Amino acid sequence: MVKNTGAPTRPGPIRPLNRLRPVQVAEGADGLPLEVSLRPRLKVEAIEDRWRIDDEWWREGPISRTYFDCVLGDGRHVTLVKDLITNSWYRQRD
Repeated sequence: MVKNTGAPTRPGPIRPLNRLRPVQVAEGADGLPLEVSLRPRLKVEAIEDRWRIDDEWWREGPISRTYFDCVLGDGRHVTLVKDLITNSWYRQRD
């Protein structure tokens, strides 16, 4: 257990969790990711899970994304995200 220092509590800086970072992805005719431009460019060996989120449709900037839980050629797991509104690809921070 951490000892109470007696200092007043205050909130720290707010930072987003799992921020999306742009990434280049080669996709197949079916829209599935085939390769991702990490260093080096890696083949997507398997897609272990896929899900879609459609949210905040009533706002000026709605969210419509497909998430892919992928295994890359070097064995790493990465979550790739396709923004269905802008047709852009992102990598979710690990």
